[in-house]
Amino acid sequence: MTTITMVEAKIHAVNATKYPADKADKWAALPLDNDQWALSHNALKIEIRSMIHALETFIGRLNDNNIPDWVVKTVQEWWKSHTDHATDHCKSEESMYKPLLSERFKWPAEIDELHDALDSVQNKVQVAVMDGLNNKKSSLVAVKDALVTYEETMLKHFEVEEATALPLMRAYFAPEEISPIQRKMMESAPENSMGALIYAMSPDGSKFRSDFMKVRGIPSFVWYVAFKGRLTHYLKDVVEKVDAIESGKAIEKKKSGWF
Repeated sequence: MTTITMVEAKIHAVNATKYPADKADKWAALPLDNDQWALSHNALKIEIRSMIHALETFIGRLNDNNIPDWVVKTVQEWWKSHTDHATDHCKSEESMYKPLLSERFKWPAEIDELHDALDSVQNKVQVAVMDGLNNKKSSLVAVKDALVTYEETMLKHFEVEEATALPLMRAYFAPEEISPIQRKMMESAPENSMGALIYAMSPDGSKFRSDFMKVRGIPSFVWYVAFKGRLTHYLKDVVEKVDAIESGKAIEKKKSGWF
């Protein structure tokens, strides 16, 4: 992941005298790739890539041009969960990161341009999934192809953020200035957003507990209070759907009652 020199950072300064780009060394205990911003990117990357892989596997097994109703329903439900996750991520950047960070450095225009491009591509996936998807193989292939384009655009967007805004944030702001806003993001995020971040680090949550919570001084009991349930919800609401498509087996409804 890209680091940035003080000389490079000063080019982006709003007021280099008042707000010098001299904070990068304070982040030594928290590598760039373990920053919450980067980890949230990884969660979205894994989420979209897993469904693309599942669709490729499912399509590769089809012997005719028809797909069952449960596949249409499962993909649509997964997409709704994903868009809620992606929308929350973008909203956090726009309403929390951007206003604060823009006080000390010039927000890279390319980020906004790629954000607009991502919105446009996401709208095309929305149409392919919610309007175009039916019981024909060709419609599922169209969804998969739209997701691939969406993924490519998303990766470009994340790459620019991680090469510019993220290292600039760490040059102009100390960890103690950023941790409150990132904590607020965690606390206000939908269950799936936080669950996805935990899952992306390791499906059982162990790396989140060791590499995220411990480094940030989050007490171990908070795992049970605030995080374990979010991972469980994500496994049920998102991962289970991806696994169903990849395996080609519909999710079994659990029986209610005692028997």
